Amino acid sequence: MEGDERQGRASRLPALLSTFFERRAGGLSGAQGSSAGTVHTFALLSIVSTLGFTVRYMGDPDLAGGPLPWLNGVLVATFGVVLVLISLGRQLAGAVVYLAASTLGTVLMALMFGWSSGHHLYLITASQLVFLMFTDRQRGWRWLFVLLSAAAFLVAQLGAPGLGAYGDAARVGTDFALNAVGTATLMFVLSVVAQHRAGAAREEARRQAERAEYLANTDPLTGLANRRPVMARLEELAAADGRTYAVAIADLDRFKQLNDVYGHACGDRVLAALGERLRGQVRVTDQLGRWGGEEFIVVLADTSLADAAVMMERMRRIVGESPVACGDHTHRVTVSVGISEGVADRASHRVVKRADDALYDAKLAGRDRVRTRPYDDAPTAATPIVRRIR
Repeated sequence: MEGDERQGRASRLPALLSTFFERRAGGLSGAQGSSAGTVHTFALLSIVSTLGFTVRYMGDPDLAGGPLPWLNGVLVATFGVVLVLISLGRQLAGAVVYLAASTLGTVLMALMFGWSSGHHLYLITASQLVFLMFTDRQRGWRWLFVLLSAAAFLVAQLGAPGLGAYGDAARVGTDFALNAVGTATLMFVLSVVAQHRAGAAREEARRQAERAEYLANTDPLTGLANRRPVMARLEELAAADGRTYAVAIADLDRFKQLNDVYGHACGDRVLAALGERLRGQVRVTDQLGRWGGEEFIVVLADTSLADAAVMMERMRRIVGESPVACGDHTHRVTVSVGISEGVADRASHRVVKRADDALYDAKLAGRDRVRTRPYDDAPTAATPIVRRIR
């Protein structure tokens, strides 16, 4: 318990940092919304920090009359344009403008203060920042700016003087230390955010996969299993040596007449209600599904034909006890059920065929009843369409 609490507290920092950098902007959502939020946040931070440096420069007579205040003014205006682009939903344009302006501004600062000031160290953060500002579909832009940032770093490191025209020899050591610490801190923060975002993406992918699996295996109207998991369960039982099982097919009586008279919306409501009633009568080990149309199937593992008949008789009785409400009227619904037993003969289609034949027997006998076909029942021909009695 204590370990879980520590782990929970440890995961709060990445979540908080990620929330701070990924606040949605420009009405965008998903990966593009997260990237836009990152650009928006960095543009705001850059405006605040650049204005702060401008105030410092204006207070220094040696710097106030130079190009630095003007350079910072241009950068602030450019970052303002980035905010406008993001507010218009132009995430890609905003990211490109921000990174281009930041890269150029950093190189110019290194040239004016000298590489010993450490301003160009911030170019290293581009290796992380591009993965937060560009989406996976924009990976070409990611690698373009990684290369541009690397080239800019080499220009600043090799092309700039050790101490530039605006550098202060008395402060250069302090400036380098502050910029180095700032770069390391920013790299740590960006790494944490990137890791958290990757974990969130994996979790979202897992949820989407589970959702897709659920939809692929579930009938949307009744919420029951569809043919796919039912067939898988049948194949599993048919291949399990020494196990017996039973299959029951239940068909809603006179459903076509109900649809013709009251419409498909009412028919759907009756099917959904029938599915819910059947769900309440099966065991945890049973596989209940919608077989198609108004037919439902129940696969009962380790169940004899006699026991299955008792269970299906109880199910049939419960289904018919309460009418189903549909608008301003109700319907008394009944089902006919056919049951057969199966063995591990790797031929599950045969037990389904026998259960279908037993269902036909129940229809011929007057509907609303249960009929069985044992395993050793003589094979029957394929059920012709003309014999179907609903």
